[in-house]
Amino acid sequence: MLDLEASTGQSVTQDQVKQATAQAAALPEAASSRWQFAGPSNVGGRVTDLAVDPTTSPSTVYASVGSGGVFKSADGGNVWTPAWPTGNNQAVGALARGSDGTLYAGTGEGANPSGGGSTFMGDGLYKSTDGGASWQLSGLPDSGAFGRIVVNPDDPKEVWAAATGSLTWVSGQRGLYHSTDGGQTWQLALAPTGDHDGAVDVALQPGNPHVILASMWDHYRNNGSFYYGGVDSGLYRSTDDGKTWTRLDNSDVHGPVCSWDATKSGLNADADLGHIGMAFAPNDPNRAYIVFAQANGPDKGFYVSNDGGATWTCGGGEPGTTTGGYEWVFSRLWVDPADANHVFAADVDMRETADGGNTWVNNTAWSSAVVQPKTFALDTLHADQHAMAWDPSVPKHVFVGNDGGVYASTTNGDQPNGQLPTSSLATKRNWLHGSVEPWTQPYHVAVSQQDAQRLAIGLQDNGSSRTWTPGVEPTDLSAWNQYGGGDGFEVQIDPTNQLRYYECLQPTPPRISCARRVDAAATGSTSSTSSNFSTPSWPLDTRVSVAMPMVLDPADPGVVYVGGTSIARSGQGVVNAWTIISPATPDDPASLPGVVPQNEINRDTYYANEYGAVTQIAPAKTTGTATTPASTIYAGTDTGLVWKTTNATSANPQWTRLGAGVLPGTWVTSITVDPTNAAHVYASFSSYKEGDRAANVWESTDGGATWHNISSDLPNAPVWHVLYDQPTGVLYVGENVGVFESSDDGAHWYKLSEGMPNAPILDLSFSGDHSTLFVANYGRGVYALPLSTSVTGGGAGGSVPATLALSLGTPGSFGAFTPGVAKSYDTSVTADVVSTAGDAALSVSDTGPAAGHLVNGSFTLEQPVQVQASSPAAGPGGAFGPVSADPLSLLTWSVPVSHDPVTIGLRQPIGANEPLRTGSYSKTLTFTLSTTTP
Repeated sequence: MLDLEASTGQSVTQDQVKQATAQAAALPEAASSRWQFAGPSNVGGRVTDLAVDPTTSPSTVYASVGSGGVFKSADGGNVWTPAWPTGNNQAVGALARGSDGTLYAGTGEGANPSGGGSTFMGDGLYKSTDGGASWQLSGLPDSGAFGRIVVNPDDPKEVWAAATGSLTWVSGQRGLYHSTDGGQTWQLALAPTGDHDGAVDVALQPGNPHVILASMWDHYRNNGSFYYGGVDSGLYRSTDDGKTWTRLDNSDVHGPVCSWDATKSGLNADADLGHIGMAFAPNDPNRAYIVFAQANGPDKGFYVSNDGGATWTCGGGEPGTTTGGYEWVFSRLWVDPADANHVFAADVDMRETADGGNTWVNNTAWSSAVVQPKTFALDTLHADQHAMAWDPSVPKHVFVGNDGGVYASTTNGDQPNGQLPTSSLATKRNWLHGSVEPWTQPYHVAVSQQDAQRLAIGLQDNGSSRTWTPGVEPTDLSAWNQYGGGDGFEVQIDPTNQLRYYECLQPTPPRISCARRVDAAATGSTSSTSSNFSTPSWPLDTRVSVAMPMVLDPADPGVVYVGGTSIARSGQGVVNAWTIISPATPDDPASLPGVVPQNEINRDTYYANEYGAVTQIAPAKTTGTATTPASTIYAGTDTGLVWKTTNATSANPQWTRLGAGVLPGTWVTSITVDPTNAAHVYASFSSYKEGDRAANVWESTDGGATWHNISSDLPNAPVWHVLYDQPTGVLYVGENVGVFESSDDGAHWYKLSEGMPNAPILDLSFSGDHSTLFVANYGRGVYALPLSTSVTGGGAGGSVPATLALSLGTPGSFGAFTPGVAKSYDTSVTADVVSTAGDAALSVSDTGPAAGHLVNGSFTLEQPVQVQASSPAAGPGGAFGPVSADPLSLLTWSVPVSHDPVTIGLRQPIGANEPLRTGSYSKTLTFTLSTTTP
């Protein structure tokens, strides 16, 4: 779709957004190889929920992993494999398992929205009845996100789903939903009272599941600010299976509210009431606990009930912190199934009490956790706890999910002697991280231009990682190691010297946090030096984006640029001397971000001054030299402005705003300048945090004087990055729903989806010879796509794009089936194959419902369709074989071919006793042309 918001003045509607996935699926697949996972698998990433299946030995564990789908482990949490379709929305916020084995997964992260980054929404609740092998939409497609799903342990058909709603737009399906038929239908049991509140947690009383506690959370955000509390937040209780509800307040509290409650408003309706979490004690149904946050983050209350949640008393000890900036991302409790007084509370560290909440200790020391490389020995937990689940079949066997992945303990997370950890780090090393956890959330990816195996990424809460260590060449791309801390964001590798590389973590405005590393050698010497960036001398109230841009000059890569309210340029080869090259005063109309609207100024102390900043810096390579940085620079801001200077190296650079009244005026997510032409530039825009999800890619060929929208038939989803392959003229974009390419300047777009999980693509980068495209898949790690193979001979060189083209003719027809007669019906289709690969293979599969079987409404033929193929170049293939979800090999080519005509035979056996339903049977099969040696 074109940019509806810009062209009509209206935001893209939810119905239009629902078309995005369908639009992506409808686009033709580009002729390409299959995406390959490039790692890492030893890091892990944010886990939102856990579920345990005790019927296997050892118990099977399931994890929902933020924006990476669902994974499962059959060996007690050591090795994890995907249990979620790659084509589904990968953002999963809640997961539950019923006693009948049914799994329920709620898409969209509802319980842990971000402070400075993006939180991705979902498209409904899904269920699986085969251990995650397949999933079906159960309902609630307009729910936005889910905070919790609970299945009645006594009746697996009764399910409760806390639909939190979108964080940025008004979702039509918010509140607590109830199903009594295993998710076939859903009824709203507890409705929201405002536009921005939804259910975030729910708990059933053990032994009496008609008594229910549930919480509503009033929260939303825009580009620059968030409001994580409000008068529509509240704690609710039902004693009749959700038919009626009572909103609990301070009249239900015995004694004073908790002393650390800054506003002393407790559970009363108040603008300060935030995220509420709760839990019952499994071995004492009358014991219940709640914990909740203030609207802007600090801990607000912890209360205990001894009458099933009817009345409450402040617990005495504070599990969280009154000075923390993001208690709203936690607010979750877990009670030891064997001890009602033994409680864990989510926080940065895992908090723990053995006396029912009177006193608390840190079970972990996150700042001392071994993050990367994982030692795969007992250690303390990574930071930011989100999920916990006990193994019902093994006492004290417990799993924890946090921003570092999944950990397991066989001692309840405590010392082997059963004692709680003390202040000593040695007493906190009671957890084991899985050895294979192939999911993580990279913001950026950098590729060495000398060695495509040298990759660096900036990761959500897992620092910055690389595939090599100083003096040791990369050999195993599944095993990465850390070279920067915090939330890793921008990473760079000097294109002229791979031994020099950079990383940034989240800033604390006005201070920036970046470093340069210089290895002594690629092999041999293991020494390496690190130089921390100084902060430019910009004003103290300078605003700096949490994902601050840090860019190397493309002509003179010894020069570095960073951006806040203004842009600063380093000296050559140094990172501690800066020149401010744009207006530096925040909220100055002359500054690049301009004046920040009042409603987008974040009042939260922890996340203040992170909006109203430069987000993109794009120097034009042709305007610099190897010893002089670029004089022309394009820049974009989160406030939606695009700028250009042509005298950046002068004493007083002058900036001109571009595209006023033409460009969308929303968050600038990328700017790409043609490396051979400073006047040719692309820009992408997104207002996802404002609830607008239009695709926006624009091009200028005259230095920004005029612009035209080249989004054309791109799916309606946020665009995060644009990459231009100038030698071939091919344009690549990363969206929320995948990677797309255009070879005609955006007139037509093609999807590149084979093998790529459907998570947001936040960054794209080429290898030095442009033969491989690497992307940062925000949820599943780094993926690589072979693009071309170089050939030489006769004293000249050339490049052949890696082409694997498969076109199919008109679908075949078996004609009419005759009931009661055993017969095999035959038909055929034609295909045309073009391959520049050293080898190629044609296969067929069917990953849809009733895989391989023709269907007629709800009726399915008993025997699968069979396929064989032949061609002049490949010769005759094998005998007819049945189609299934697994690829069936049809033909292979050992040399390149051009327009090889393929005949594909299809056969449908019908048995004499096979019942046939009146009507038309059909099946769409997937034919795949692939190669291992492009």
